[in-house]
Amino acid sequence: MKNDVVVIGSGFGGLSAAILLARLGVKVTLVEGGSHPGGCLRSYAREGVDCPVGVHYMGAAAPGEVLGDFIDVLGIRSALKLQRLGQSGVIDRYIFDDEVFDLPSSIEQLELALSKRFSDAPEAVAFVVDMFKSAMASLRSDAPRTLPPAPLTQSAADYLADKHLPDRLVDFLAVQGFLLGANLRDFPASFLAVVTASLLLSACELGSSGIVMADAMADRAREAGVEIILGDSVMAVNVDSRAASGVRLESGTTIAASTIVSGIHPKALARMLPDGALPGSYRAGLDRLEETQGALCVVALVDSALHPPTDYNAFRVQGMPRQELQGSYAQLRPSGKPGLTRLTVLNESAYADWSRWHDTRTGRRGAEYRAEKARQGQIALKEAEATIGPIHDAQIIDVWTPLTLRDWVRAPEGGTYGVRHSIRDGLEFLVLARPPLEGLFQVGQNAIAPGLLGTSMGVLRVVGAISGREAVRELIEKSRSTGDL
Repeated sequence: MKNDVVVIGSGFGGLSAAILLARLGVKVTLVEGGSHPGGCLRSYAREGVDCPVGVHYMGAAAPGEVLGDFIDVLGIRSALKLQRLGQSGVIDRYIFDDEVFDLPSSIEQLELALSKRFSDAPEAVAFVVDMFKSAMASLRSDAPRTLPPAPLTQSAADYLADKHLPDRLVDFLAVQGFLLGANLRDFPASFLAVVTASLLLSACELGSSGIVMADAMADRAREAGVEIILGDSVMAVNVDSRAASGVRLESGTTIAASTIVSGIHPKALARMLPDGALPGSYRAGLDRLEETQGALCVVALVDSALHPPTDYNAFRVQGMPRQELQGSYAQLRPSGKPGLTRLTVLNESAYADWSRWHDTRTGRRGAEYRAEKARQGQIALKEAEATIGPIHDAQIIDVWTPLTLRDWVRAPEGGTYGVRHSIRDGLEFLVLARPPLEGLFQVGQNAIAPGLLGTSMGVLRVVGAISGREAVRELIEKSRSTGDL
């Protein structure tokens, strides 16, 4: 068939693209090298406790909002059991060396908090509030089209420098980029506005688990007619007459297709292409892209009497975020075990720090690696005390490193969010939806918006290019009128 599509990878981007294309009448085969679908979307269990990997929380996920409509068109809202963060009035807590600032759960409360904190800079506060309000409006799918809240072609650092904001106010704005591996010099000004605005609209987290979400999406894909191949990696993308023509799998199977949609790391995709398939300048540009910072993740069980679950997230901030943010992320959530809270800590961890095990694979790294993980895990817990208070008798149930993530999702250096999309690299590398090879598309994290929200925007762009924007619009409208498809 002329419109047959092969999707590489079963993360949120790959599964979403497969579902939508199949519902639009395209014959789709999805190939996943792992034994289960989901990629970073998929959580895992240790000692009966669900451990998130790439999905800790999300924004703009309510009906009538961009990600919310996307969730509905996929037909997975009922499976996710989304829960609103910030019922106590706080979404995120920023803990600096000299003060604590709480990001409230509404734009009205944020305006009050900023007006109190920066009473001597009312014009600066008004600018920030207006920027977020504009971004919030742009994320409401039922609102008229609005102009971008800030320029896509200017870095957040340069954009804010022109506004002469108080330094600490810029620090507050910079913190949201930490978990996404971004800093003010790298990401576009529009991203700065959208990342916080999406949370002010509707900050949510899964009430089920990443396992449930991944499996629900795979079920929706199969129901739509997608053939899913698990445990057989794509080794090469075939090219014929300067156009993608199919893929070759590790098993030796060849699948012909006129269109390839890649949901994996762009550098991993580039390695699958024959020499000369991409223009030399573009390939060199890909090679120059830096990776987002790796992470050490510790999952532990702590006493609920000392550390009850919260409905917000905490960022321990060191240094000056407006220049180079350093810190850690902590989340306290129910564990499902009586009297115990699940503590998740994410600290920056450079791939180079684990380079001695570069040539090893997960589960085969030996006692020295396990000992180093345990040592680093204890250090991370000690540092987390600055965020949640003294920790006694914590039971570590898992620690993962950049090497773990590298093996899981083929990210070359285990960067939590793949490549660091920088405004300095040029517009063609901010989204990476259309590599310069006919019939080849890329979906995944981009610099337009954060996390699942940004991925959903990229998927809609790619599916619209393949099947037509009007067909995509009609599918979304149908889901709004009928509920989950």
